[in-house]
Amino acid sequence: MSAPDPDCDALIIGAGFSGIYLLHRLRQAGFRTRLIDAAAEPGGIWYWNCYPGARVDSHVPIYEFSLPELWQDWTWSERFPGGGDLRRYFRYVCDKLELWPDMAMGTRVSGARFDAESDVWRVDTAQGEQISARFLLPCAGFAAKSYTPDIAGLETFAGERHHTAHWPQGGLPFAGKRVAIIGTGASGVQVAQEAARDAAQLTLFQRTPILALPMQQQPLSLEQQAREKPGYPAKFAARQTSNGGFDADRMEISAHDVDAVERTATFERLWQAGGLRHRIIEGIAWEVRQATLRTNNTGTACKGITCGGR
Repeated sequence: MSAPDPDCDALIIGAGFSGIYLLHRLRQAGFRTRLIDAAAEPGGIWYWNCYPGARVDSHVPIYEFSLPELWQDWTWSERFPGGGDLRRYFRYVCDKLELWPDMAMGTRVSGARFDAESDVWRVDTAQGEQISARFLLPCAGFAAKSYTPDIAGLETFAGERHHTAHWPQGGLPFAGKRVAIIGTGASGVQVAQEAARDAAQLTLFQRTPILALPMQQQPLSLEQQAREKPGYPAKFAARQTSNGGFDADRMEISAHDVDAVERTATFERLWQAGGLRHRIIEGIAWEVRQATLRTNNTGTACKGITCGGR
């Protein structure tokens, strides 16, 4: 007697960019596919990243799907979209591609094992369901597991404490409070800018100073996006061939091979373009800085760069 068919051909865990796209493509290919996610809404990290100031560091249209049916009628409100815009975008994508029937949000995986006898995966959920699938496809992302440092006294701290990866979905007011932020990576910088507006006192604790560049944020009108959309296919094509997935690649020339006038003009051009093109500036500036250090053995090099939210 043959074993019963599994519940689905493929089970995807995670409703971020990868999981959503995989669900769409597998359904197109004829696979019976299901997607589950512990979050209440699709978006992956953009469901959990609901802390004040959360936004992308990639300008429109880089941080979106390149499927024409998903960008032709979609518009953003800002050049660097915030968390609210991203949530709205993911709901639009699931509506447009009609993915909802094969998605189960609010479903957390509690365990999974491969049944070699029947050649299927058996996945248990926190809700008590067991799902069988030929293929198990985790799309949890590299930042799915948060890290809390082992700080003495943290467990007995009497005030409120929150991790940016587990921010209260209903929000958290800063007005009139004394706020301490540990760490000044991207999340720390973004939260600090918002807390500084309302908190009675803001204190930052950082191990390594970070250099934050202005984001050059700006609102996007419907008319502006309509004018720029004919160029989207070329931008998406460039994204496929760049070393970082952006519409700008590294410059295959050393900063030492040009004179000071050309070098400064290049820096200025990339700076005015904004966005993550500053990574090119960072690389060239590092070259120049290292040459200076080798020459006179003075100065201190930067450790990292973050885009500020304003």
